[in-house]
This record gives sequence, C-alpha cells and structure tokens, in this order.
Amino acid sequence: MKKLLTIMVSILLFSLGGAAQNPKPKSSAPVLRLVTSTPLPGIEGDFDHFAADVKGNRLFLAGEEHKSVEVFNLRTGKHLQSIPGFDTPHSILLLPESNKIFVVDGGVGEVKVLDAHTYAVKNSIKLLIDADSMVYDAKAKKLYVTNGGRDAKPKTDYSLISIIDTDSLKHLGDIKVDNDHIEAMAIEQSGPRLFLNITGKSQIGVFDREKKELLTTWNVPDAEQNVPMAFDEASHRLFIATRKPPKMIVFDTESGHAVASLPASGRADDMRYDAAHKRIYVAAGEGFVNVYSQQDPDHYQVVGKVPTGPVAKIATYVPELNRLYVAVSAKDKAPARVMIFQARP
Repeated sequence: MKKLLTIMVSILLFSLGGAAQNPKPKSSAPVLRLVTSTPLPGIEGDFDHFAADVKGNRLFLAGEEHKSVEVFNLRTGKHLQSIPGFDTPHSILLLPESNKIFVVDGGVGEVKVLDAHTYAVKNSIKLLIDADSMVYDAKAKKLYVTNGGRDAKPKTDYSLISIIDTDSLKHLGDIKVDNDHIEAMAIEQSGPRLFLNITGKSQIGVFDREKKELLTTWNVPDAEQNVPMAFDEASHRLFIATRKPPKMIVFDTESGHAVASLPASGRADDMRYDAAHKRIYVAAGEGFVNVYSQQDPDHYQVVGKVPTGPVAKIATYVPELNRLYVAVSAKDKAPARVMIFQARP
C-alpha cells in the first residue's frame, strides 16, 4: 500500500511539473476583429490605395476602375461622397496643413491637386502615363511618384521616379530606373535612401534620393513579382510581398540580405507595418489579410489569415485608431465594400 501511494504521489508531482513547464495555450482570439462593413452598391471594378485624415475624420479610397475617389467617415465607415473626374486614380496623399489632396491619376499621367475642403481640382503636374505609386518626404516636402514603363504611351524600356515640391507644385526632376515595371516604394527618415520594388527584375533598388542615383540592388530570393512594400525603420527591416510564389520576405536594410521568408496568400497588393503590435498586414486579392508577428528583427510567425472578399488587395492601417481598412471589389451579386477591423493585443 505504501509503495502504491509513493507511485501515485510521484505521478501527480510529474503531472504538475509538466503542466508548469508546458502551460495550456491562451485563448486564440483573432488578431483582427471586424468592426463594420460598408456596402458600396454601384461601384464596380478594382480599387487602389487609401489615405486617412485622422483629424478630419475622413478616409479616401481610389476607385481605380470607377474613375473616382470615394470619401468615408474614418471612424464609422459611413460612405460620405464620391469625387468624379479622374481617369485611373491610384495613390492619394492628404496635406491638411496646406489644404491639399494629391491624387496620382495614371490614365492621363498627372498628379492632380485638389482643395482638401471643396475637392475641386486646383492644379495638376504632368508626368508620364501610368503614374502610380508615391511616397512622401515630410521633412523636405517632396513627393516621389513612379511613372512610365511598360504601360506608358508610347511604351518605354525604363521607368521614372518623379520628384514634386508640394509647396510650389513644381516637377523638380526624375530618377531614372532601368526597367519597365516598378511598384511600391519606401523612404527612410533618418537618411537619404529610397527603396523601390523593381518588379521586372525581381529586385529591390536602393537609391540616394538626394543624389538621384542608384546605390545598389538586392535580389529577391526564390520568388518573383514583388509588388507591395512596408518598412520598419527602427529595426532596419524592409518587408515585401511577392506573387510568384506568394511570400512575405524580410530584408535587413543594413546588409541587404533576406533574413526571413514566410508563405502568403495570392495577389498581394498592399502591406502595412503595425509598430505598436509588431505585426505586418498583407492584403491579398485571393481573399485574405495575412497577419505576421515580428518576434524580433530576424524572426516572424504567421498569426492570422483573416477572410475578406474577392479582389480585397487594398488595405491601410491607421495606428492612431488601431484599425485596418480593407477595400473589397464587387463580384457577382455582392456589392463592393470597405471593411474595418480592430487590431487586438
């Protein structure tokens, strides 16, 4: 009997010890919680990028094939109005301090400048056809816009990154890129570098935006069609998503080496870095937002695959509200919509 008690106590202690070393996982609540979804009946075709006005409580969305810019209440998601008069709007930048909204209109090769209150077009800066992505250097008040290339008229075997002064609205010059297919960009605030997806070569181009010259290129390992890009400057990490095959790849911006590669959903077009939660969100047209957790600068983990809808490849993250906004295109009898997700701890 004594021997039996000894054995039972030993088993119990072993079980308790095992439980302490391997605690049960916490409840796996989704990292993104759907807050609301705003239907957009009558708006057909693909969307392109968002822009948020936190102080003014507005959200702007480029209706690429609807030839419009759509305006929403940033917090409730309510559709406020549609701004017509565009050919193929792509990227949007709001500068409320100067009462300007910049809209890259690729179909006519222009950057249109709108009054931020009336939405009337006040000026335009002429570029090449297929003007598309843009990034803004707030310190220098310069806008960098990709244009030209394979969809220009006539086609060119090169592309341009055009530089625009947002005060004078003057075209200051161009950085020439030796490829006809380029996509998203990112700039560092602590230095002069500009990073560019040179999609036609499966490379990342690193440019000195002050000298307007190419510094180096980094090859994308084992993947092609690198389209969206995001940047964690504090950790010196650049994120891209590829389409062939679908991956999320992380680069060390000091060495230029890829330090991580994880699977993604197909047809990614937008990605954002969430510094507060140390996450990367990738919006993919296959119908999901892929969510990755940054364990440290070199280690990442898939923590979510959130269903969205057909061609839901456009998204933006607003850190002030901890919210991710996703544009979903219309399909069959289902109307287009904008989905708002709350980021959870």
